[in-house]
Amino acid sequence: MTIPHTLAGLVPWIIANGYWLFFIAAVIEGSLVTTAAGVAAGLGYFNLPLVILISIAGDLVGDLTYYFIGRSSQKILHSKFFRFFGMTPERVEDLERLIHAHTGKSLILIKLSPLIGPPGLITVGAVRVPLRKFFKITLAITAVKAVVFGLLGFVSAKSYIGISKFFNHGSYIIAGIVVVIATVHILYRRFTKRLADKLEQ
Repeated sequence: MTIPHTLAGLVPWIIANGYWLFFIAAVIEGSLVTTAAGVAAGLGYFNLPLVILISIAGDLVGDLTYYFIGRSSQKILHSKFFRFFGMTPERVEDLERLIHAHTGKSLILIKLSPLIGPPGLITVGAVRVPLRKFFKITLAITAVKAVVFGLLGFVSAKSYIGISKFFNHGSYIIAGIVVVIATVHILYRRFTKRLADKLEQ
């Protein structure tokens, strides 16, 4: 299954394939897929509350998979897989200390930092963070992301429909909305990177 990596490609792909493949894409891709599904909901193809719920479910499935991989074997913390992500033994030890001392902050850091996402979640499982605590914190972070990006796509599509009734230049309107969505995603990444850096200090 090939998932498009641009919003312009994702929206028709999600509309054509329906909720089931959107769920699979949400496990893999994250916020951009949720935004695209929100656009589809705004255009009348999907149901927005269902989009948000599926996005949350998909994200949680991915997070729990990594958590249980770590829970099943602590040896993976010293494997080639971790070194591939730049997770040296020293960095793994630092992350372990952070997780034990500040579980909530460490999970926010891991969820907001794409590069350490998978190894970070595996480390959380390997150091035996209680499942209930992990699930509760991860659910809260995931729910906020799903609502924000689902609404972003939905409102953008509704805005396009409203504006296009008064203007004939549809291609310019679409281009403007794509720019707005792209800008929000860039600002979100910069904000979360700064927040993650602060939490890591």
